[in-house]
Amino acid sequence: MPNYVASYDLKETSPDPHSVFLKRAIAYGWSCWILASNNVWYRLPNTTLVGAFDNLAVAEMKLESARVATQNELGRAVTMSKWIIVDYGSVRFNSNERQNA
Repeated sequence: MPNYVASYDLKETSPDPHSVFLKRAIAYGWSCWILASNNVWYRLPNTTLVGAFDNLAVAEMKLESARVATQNELGRAVTMSKWIIVDYGSVRFNSNERQNA
């Protein structure tokens, strides 16, 4: 199954929808952690997610489903003003946050 990276911007509102969106994105198969080749989990930058999906269309649908679920939970509009999803093979990254297994 291909791996995808998504980066997104949510329109800022009060209260901030980001924590609810992240919870919903995780429920739809996205993660804010990435496993490195050294077998250590690293936290991705804010508003960046990774996930393994059958294809790009499914990855896009899961990201949009997380937005809709967030909107439904909050009972108000949640706007994703920008987003990008890319298929990745090799990846390089740096993060100041590690998760111990």
